[in-house]
Amino acid sequence: LTAAGNILADHARTVVAEIDAALAAIDDLRGERGGTLRLVGFPSASATIVPALMKRMAAEAPEVALQYREAEPPAAVAMLRDGEVDCALVFDYVGAAELPAGSVFTPLWRETVSIVLADERAEGLDTAHLADLSAEHWIAGCEKCRGHLMVAAAEHGFEPDIIQETDNVPAMLAMAAAGGAVAMVPGLALAAARTLPDGASALPLDPPRYRTIGLVSMDTANESPQVKLCKRLLSSVDGSVWHLEVAA
Repeated sequence: LTAAGNILADHARTVVAEIDAALAAIDDLRGERGGTLRLVGFPSASATIVPALMKRMAAEAPEVALQYREAEPPAAVAMLRDGEVDCALVFDYVGAAELPAGSVFTPLWRETVSIVLADERAEGLDTAHLADLSAEHWIAGCEKCRGHLMVAAAEHGFEPDIIQETDNVPAMLAMAAAGGAVAMVPGLALAAARTLPDGASALPLDPPRYRTIGLVSMDTANESPQVKLCKRLLSSVDGSVWHLEVAA
């Protein structure tokens, strides 16, 4: 598309979202509270937050069908932009999220990020300081997590030597337990894994670093009942069971 075409395309997405929301609002007035909620979320949310949402939907809105897809935030946001989903459950490191035109981010929880390393390397430590890990080899995760690692390391004056890369959190934890490399892992990912493998320790960072979890949806004048339902039910999920704090 030309530059002008791209501008029109961005506005067209908002117009289509407004029309869909208006039709959904009309159905809501008629008492037609069924329909489908199309949600996309990231892997560690699939094993924690999403099942909790499903239980609440089954209890409070059994007439609404949940269609769920899994994707990391950049792909999830693209699905929302292209109209493939109604909302996207994503994470964001310190305002780094790139949102499509006409969308809004609703923060829900904040989580801490820990360093996972072999027991021998963690011996005698209660916290981890990034500057003390500058000479370590590193394991990197998804695109956004890798970007956060690069930024955090740069703030402490070094570039991490990334020798292993995987989006598979259990594999990342097992690699760290094996020794030879360390990993920066968000709290929800640790909660989804349930237990650390033998030989691995997780240390909180000092100073702490955080990740925000929230919902991205289109910013329409008449928000659809399904998106409203998703926001309401997610806000009632108790994130403390996964050591999440309510976002300010």
